[in-house]
Amino acid sequence: MKNHVVLYIVLVLCLLGCEKTKKEEVQKEAEAVENEAVPTKVEKKKMPSFVYGIDISMFQGNEMNTLSKQKDSLDFIICKATEGVTYTDPKFSYNWKTIKEKSFVRGAYHFYRSEDDPISQAANFLNAIATIDPTDLPPIIDFEEAGIDASQSVPDVQSNLKIFINEIEKKLKRTPIIYTDIPVGNKYLNDASFAKYPLWIANYDGKETPDLPDTWKEKGWKMWQKSDHYKTDGTTDDFDVFNGSLQDLKGFIKNSHR
Repeated sequence: MKNHVVLYIVLVLCLLGCEKTKKEEVQKEAEAVENEAVPTKVEKKKMPSFVYGIDISMFQGNEMNTLSKQKDSLDFIICKATEGVTYTDPKFSYNWKTIKEKSFVRGAYHFYRSEDDPISQAANFLNAIATIDPTDLPPIIDFEEAGIDASQSVPDVQSNLKIFINEIEKKLKRTPIIYTDIPVGNKYLNDASFAKYPLWIANYDGKETPDLPDTWKEKGWKMWQKSDHYKTDGTTDDFDVFNGSLQDLKGFIKNSHR
């Protein structure tokens, strides 16, 4: 009888031990699955918040008719205003008015031509954007290779560009944005004084962050033209990113006033 009792106790202890081991294994498996599902501290770090937009001109036709805040994940739209000393984009008045009516944050740019008189260019741009609001993006200077006369020296191009920018600043009491790419930025905007102006960089390399001209490497970028093949209802646009949240964008606009 005693032997049977002892054997029974041993059997029960073995079963209990096996059950404990099984529970421990199940617990370990559960913890392993949980650890795989939970990001590391680095991964859990909040990702940057960006605001998205597009820039348009006459080439997008009546695209503004189809865009709306309700169906498009866009917060700002920038339209071409002027170029050189006499040209105004044929769609500017329509785009400028409609962007505001549809409650997008709006902006306007001037395509700068280095061979044209800078003061006359500034007058053309200022006349077009005379109705600029305090809540609009600061005026934007589109400074790219197609607008630069290669026969001019770098110092001459820089000097006239500064005259243009200073005139816009003085008349609007706003700090303008400079739009450019890396080759043009490194060749013509290598003067450190240009770094005081926020950079809108055109860079389509598909990286998580854009490469920058040397002048802005410490200061960083404010806006990024990330792609020139963004589709909205069949229309091709330039796709833009603001470096910050919508609240940051509004703060940036407010701080652009002098």
